[in-house]
Amino acid sequence: MKKVIIIGGGIGGAATALALSHAGFEPVVYERTKQLREVGAGIALWANATHILKQLDLLEDGIRVGCLTTNYQFNSQRGKELVNVPVDGFELPVIGIHRAELHQLLWRNVPGEKFILGETFERFERKGNQVHAYFASGLSVEGDALIGADGLRSQVRVAILGDESPTYRNFKTWRGLTDYIPSTYRPGYIQEFLGCGQGFGFMMLGKGKMYWYAAASAPEAQPDAAIGRKKELEMMYQDWFRAIPELIAATDEANILTTDLYDRPPKQPWSQQNITLLGDAAHPMLPTMGQGACTALEDAYVVAQCLQAQADPSIAFQQYESVRFPRTKAIVEQSLQSSKMGELKNPIAVGLRNTFMKAMGSAISNSFKSLHAYRA
Repeated sequence: MKKVIIIGGGIGGAATALALSHAGFEPVVYERTKQLREVGAGIALWANATHILKQLDLLEDGIRVGCLTTNYQFNSQRGKELVNVPVDGFELPVIGIHRAELHQLLWRNVPGEKFILGETFERFERKGNQVHAYFASGLSVEGDALIGADGLRSQVRVAILGDESPTYRNFKTWRGLTDYIPSTYRPGYIQEFLGCGQGFGFMMLGKGKMYWYAAASAPEAQPDAAIGRKKELEMMYQDWFRAIPELIAATDEANILTTDLYDRPPKQPWSQQNITLLGDAAHPMLPTMGQGACTALEDAYVVAQCLQAQADPSIAFQQYESVRFPRTKAIVEQSLQSSKMGELKNPIAVGLRNTFMKAMGSAISNSFKSLHAYRA
């Protein structure tokens, strides 16, 4: 029985703990927040991710608390359809789910004593084959291996690779949650609208919740407008497809979150002997392809498989990285490329982009299919 220390109890860390317990290991998760709570946002679990839920015996639960998604539709800002990608042609469903619901499904299945809250990782030391992790509280623990699932500004990453900042991609995003369902909403659809340097999308989650997201080019760390987030968004999107201002108006200001968007140019290695990284700590990506949480789930499953197949964690982590690097690199790059489509501000360029998207409909569909057809 190998003891594996996991730093970070988000979706990636919780999924890794669950995959490792299924594989007969003893994972212990150390999370710096005092309470496990995921922010109010939705995610689409594409077929490549629902495959992982199935492997972890959580697919039925996921379907129960989520909402089945059948189509991904791209539109102009006034609501003219550009591309309509059916996403229900796989042997596995696509699910719209609240991050907190997914998080709960994962950690509810990991024994409570394996989740230690309020512990901030500071550094590690290797002693023989063991790795010792030290925390701000004075706690120190030892294990056979350590996995950093501690997000975009991972402290484990800093400890093994040095302190290189992630890259700001000139976009900020707003995310909202409401019970209001626009009359024009097409059940089963993720609907996305592309304008000049701005975008907007919405989808159903489980339990009758509607999740929406907006993105606009902005300087880094731009403060909220003096009129507040909601008013600013209402002004930004007032002349868009009518469901959009309706959704913003129906959302409480307290339920609107904002984040700057970062990624990192893909590079190896992200492992060092018996220490490795996972999810955003290893390969942060922009949300344009909706694959951040999905690739973290894939990572979790693959790292557990590699540790099971290979007694030496250092070799297992090398294998895990060589399996995961080409796939995550391609998705990081594709996500960045598709964000460039959203950066266009010149109305003529926007018109050309829309025409190009319509013409490229089947190619866009095919690239979605190959992304989602992957089975870790």
